[in-house]
Amino acid sequence: MGVSGADRVAELVAENTLLRARCDEQQSHIARLVEQNSVLVDQVSLLVTKVMVLEKLLKGDSSNSSRPPSSDSDTAKNKRPVANSRTMNPGTKRSKGKQPGAQGRTLRTVPDPDVVIVHSPVACQGCGSSLDDAVVVGKVVRQVFDIPAPKVIVTEHQALRCRCSCGSETSAPLPAEATSPACYGPNVKAYAIYLLCRQHVPQERCAEALAEMFGVAVSVGTLNNWLSEAADALDSFVAAVTIGLGQAPVIHVDETPVRSNKTKAYFHVACTAMLTLLWVHIGGRARTAIDAGPLPSYAGVAVHDRYIAYFSYPCGHALCNAHILRQLQSVAEVRRQQVWTNPISDLIRATKTEVDNAAAAGKTCLLDRRMRRIRHDWDHLIAVAYATNPDPPKSKPRNYLEREAYNLAVALDTHRDLFLAYATNFNINYTNNQAEQDLRMVKIQAKISGEFRSLRGAQRFATIRSYISTTHKHGLSILDNIARLYTTTAPWLPPLTPTG
Repeated sequence: MGVSGADRVAELVAENTLLRARCDEQQSHIARLVEQNSVLVDQVSLLVTKVMVLEKLLKGDSSNSSRPPSSDSDTAKNKRPVANSRTMNPGTKRSKGKQPGAQGRTLRTVPDPDVVIVHSPVACQGCGSSLDDAVVVGKVVRQVFDIPAPKVIVTEHQALRCRCSCGSETSAPLPAEATSPACYGPNVKAYAIYLLCRQHVPQERCAEALAEMFGVAVSVGTLNNWLSEAADALDSFVAAVTIGLGQAPVIHVDETPVRSNKTKAYFHVACTAMLTLLWVHIGGRARTAIDAGPLPSYAGVAVHDRYIAYFSYPCGHALCNAHILRQLQSVAEVRRQQVWTNPISDLIRATKTEVDNAAAAGKTCLLDRRMRRIRHDWDHLIAVAYATNPDPPKSKPRNYLEREAYNLAVALDTHRDLFLAYATNFNINYTNNQAEQDLRMVKIQAKISGEFRSLRGAQRFATIRSYISTTHKHGLSILDNIARLYTTTAPWLPPLTPTG
């Protein structure tokens, strides 16, 4: 018997209901898959960014980051150019060895040697006869420069006490270095400070070196006392350098962290080609730390690395192009950013070459029309940078690499004239290398001798190091100037000139 129409309809309705339920179930499953896919896409994007960041960190070295050259791997060191200046000026050439114009160090004979020893032949090399009464027909001269075995000279100072006919007794004054019945003199102390603060020898090894070289047996405690004496004698020097920096038309400022008594301390520097002032602050590197230097009342141009606290001072500002070139090279690790990073790096280097050529020709700045062209090219490349890094949708903020590129473009746009300040005034430096060089010795000290044990020890080193660095910049004897600190003679003070 056949199926009735009503039964068929009921069967189809049931089948349709089942299919709808299955369809709803599939739609729900598809929705879950879409949601999972969206999460996975975000995770993949995040992981890709992290991989790119990690790869970039692995590629990071002193040429594309703020890392010191000492942290470079062997591969990075092999790629490093012979001279850092060639990084900024790739067209320059320099051969190995002594450079043209550099002062030579050839050892030459002297006309009046301290000791002359005559060597006579004993027997004839032809017949074997004695040559005692032979005629001298020539001679070969060789002068050997050597240091005799050092010996400590003990000088006894006797201060006589005399009685006048009036009955009063008067004693002769003793020299400042005669501080006790038996003590070491200013030259021994100068050698110790030289080893500690110029050559960065740790205190234990310094005591060992003094014992080995001079037979001077001192303890670490004695060395610390000598360090304190030297630092305490430099108040007038610090005041003079602070005044000199305040008068200089251009100074360099920077800071670097070190460890002091298991906390972070910052060494700050303000310097010129002839002056160095270092000081220390525990904790952060905010304005309260920088205020200890000359910037609060400074009216010249301060060259720095774009640290935000420096901009709060009302002086003029110029920015370090070496820093910005390293950052441009870092951003250029992302291939799509090279469309603007490479051309603006070339523009910076080309401008530097043009400034060097103009300075060699006796000019003091680039012509206004050249500066207008350079600024125009700069602004065009910044526009390309913004186009390469457009504003992202609100739902998807920039990742680390995108932020780095965009922030660099903003910095180049905002501070264009500060990066180009050296082109409008040749007295302003292209880089902040002067400050970095003066701070580098602090990092060497920390690397060799470890952290400073106290803020007092760090500040003591900063003061003495300022004195040594300034002495060296003036081409004077470091040992002689240190020895002055232990006598009645006042510390050496640098001449204060408008150039610093």
